[in-house]
Amino acid sequence: MIRALFVLLKIALVVAAVVWIADHPGTIAVDWLDYTFTFHVGFFLVAMMLIVVLGIVIFSVIKTMLDLPKNMSRYRDMNNKEKGLKALTLGLTAVATGDSKAAAYQAHRARQFLNDNEPLPLLLEAQAARLKGDEIGAARSFISLMDTKDAAFLGVRGLLQAALDHGDYEGALELGHKALEDHPKQGWILCIVYDLEIRARNWNSAKKVLYRAEKAGAIATNKANSDRVAIMLAEADDAQQGGNEEIYFRKLNEAYKLDKHFIPSVLRLAHMYLARDKRKAAVSMIEAAWKVSPHPGLAGLWDEVKPSSKNDDSMARVRWFERLLALKPDSVEGLQAIAHVLIDEGLWGEARKHLERAEEIRPNVNLYKIWARLEERATHDATVVREWLEKAADAPRERVWICSETGRTYDEWVPVSDQGLFNSIIWDFSQGRSVSSMMIGNARYALAAPQ
Repeated sequence: MIRALFVLLKIALVVAAVVWIADHPGTIAVDWLDYTFTFHVGFFLVAMMLIVVLGIVIFSVIKTMLDLPKNMSRYRDMNNKEKGLKALTLGLTAVATGDSKAAAYQAHRARQFLNDNEPLPLLLEAQAARLKGDEIGAARSFISLMDTKDAAFLGVRGLLQAALDHGDYEGALELGHKALEDHPKQGWILCIVYDLEIRARNWNSAKKVLYRAEKAGAIATNKANSDRVAIMLAEADDAQQGGNEEIYFRKLNEAYKLDKHFIPSVLRLAHMYLARDKRKAAVSMIEAAWKVSPHPGLAGLWDEVKPSSKNDDSMARVRWFERLLALKPDSVEGLQAIAHVLIDEGLWGEARKHLERAEEIRPNVNLYKIWARLEERATHDATVVREWLEKAADAPRERVWICSETGRTYDEWVPVSDQGLFNSIIWDFSQGRSVSSMMIGNARYALAAPQ
């Protein structure tokens, strides 16, 4: 609408100018040499307008002729770019479908039609070469990509992936750090570098990368804290193997301060306190951990830290375990632990009460084995003992240290499993593991070499 009004306004202005000239007639005289030319004003203006239009036409024709080579070159470039992009599309499709021959052909066409500075043809060449098994050619293309300012990251990433695929973890780690220099907050790079640092057991470097990955949001905070504890315990193990008791003790303390309820930290540090005659500190640690995570290992350690008593005080040990049970009265582990003690002291009736209570809460294999032990000590009835053992064979399993990835059980927690999986061992049921446990297991970083 506005454009139409603008056109009408221009027409009105032209008409007004023509009317004005018609209302004001006159002539224009031009003297040139010995000649005098006289023109009517209207005719003169029309002639001048025609001359201007003719000049514009002539200028346009000349300009078009002069620009013809450049326009032809531009058209050729646009046509080549279109063909090159089409070749890229077909080539990437061929890579996705695993057609190495088509991918290599389309990569050649892309390089032919596109500018040499274009990174995508190089990337397609590299992928096509990898598809054919030509790792040298792929590496050459990735290196060329590294020389391209806008696509250097693609080159580093390609070389990094190739190094990982071939088990060159040292080279992959070097490339990973190079990639981090250009992209310090890229989550997937941080995770790969963290994984490689863990694999190389560079614990100190791994902690630094873990902090950056957590800050970038690449690793959840709860997992980062769990991994930090595992790293500190791994450092403690290395120090212990190296005979450096002070570093071992310091690392255990660091792990314990970060998570005071993680059983492996509590057990190791409590043993260190006992070795240093700091019984009260060990007792305090066990009590704090038991309130949150009652564990058979803590019950065994609780027996070690019991205070000395007179030889004729047979109930001292019972009272000591009653104190532990009081911290979490409904814990099956506590009920079973005190039942063991009561059986040792010959208090069969009290032991039965605790075992019955435990059976109401959660029947399990160990519980029925304790029942069998009780009957063997109290009644010496082999038939009843056998019945309890048969019941134990069909009872639900107790929690064990188990690898969340492989399902393999362990006698104790270790930071790196036999298969090279880091921080994958959890305290859980060996059968019928919960969904949450499986999710935790799947989140671990695999360190085992590819089979």
